[in-house]
Amino acid sequence: MCSDEKSLEKIAYVLASEHRKNIILFLEDRLATPKEIGDAINVRTNHISNLLSQLRQYDLVYNTTPSIRKGRLYSLTDSGKYVLEYIKSKK
Repeated sequence: MCSDEKSLEKIAYVLASEHRKNIILFLEDRLATPKEIGDAINVRTNHISNLLSQLRQYDLVYNTTPSIRKGRLYSLTDSGKYVLEYIKSKK
């Protein structure tokens, strides 16, 4: 695994929040709506939406359906997959 400064910053950012970490883990092999993510990790949808916005700013997730207002689907970016692999390697 590469250990450049930006990658380490992203890993640290995700690990600092159990919710962010759980979102990354949940999106491992699927597309999901904020409601599906919230239901799976037991967090209110409005909070999930805020967390997804933050994760998008760090280029860890992306909205695969930007033209849709309700029921948007999210997935991991390559950076998000990198962070996911790091998290899984530490279990």
